[in-house]
Amino acid sequence: MEMKYTVRQAVEMTGIKSYVLRYWEEELELQIHRNELGHRYYTGYDVQLFLNIKELKKRGLQLRAIKNLIPQITASMNGFGETGVTLLEGEVQELEKPAQQGSDMQERSTVEMHRPENKKILEFQMILERLITQELQSQNEDEERCRSLDYAIRRQQMARKEAAAAAERRPRRKRKET
Repeated sequence: MEMKYTVRQAVEMTGIKSYVLRYWEEELELQIHRNELGHRYYTGYDVQLFLNIKELKKRGLQLRAIKNLIPQITASMNGFGETGVTLLEGEVQELEKPAQQGSDMQERSTVEMHRPENKKILEFQMILERLITQELQSQNEDEERCRSLDYAIRRQQMARKEAAAAAERRPRRKRKET
């Protein structure tokens, strides 16, 4: 049976405020489950999705771009939601169990990184990194284009001001009356 987490538990697990979770749910059109009373509850899959969104936000992506990536993220997460594997960091984080200490943890993470599904996770991470890089480059190109246009507009405004100032300095000639 899959674990169900309250909003408070999800906030503690993700470090994301409850109002931000609700905002992301609405803006990204996420399908969050509700109980009989209409209260939200989150699954391990939902928590992992929020952690991925948080990481994308931290890397500079806007919700608009993340919304376009959600289908790719969810497709890559199918089958991994209940394991609690952090897709973006390439680390194994258990959501439901405390982490083990010492050499046992090192052996476990080494074994887990060689599992076929973890190879898919690493592949997904590389794809996601590439998409993030492309999105950031696109944003930088857009910003550079806006800076260029802004500079051209300011230069044009300065030229108009200088022309107006020069026109005021010239004495005006009176027309000869006929």
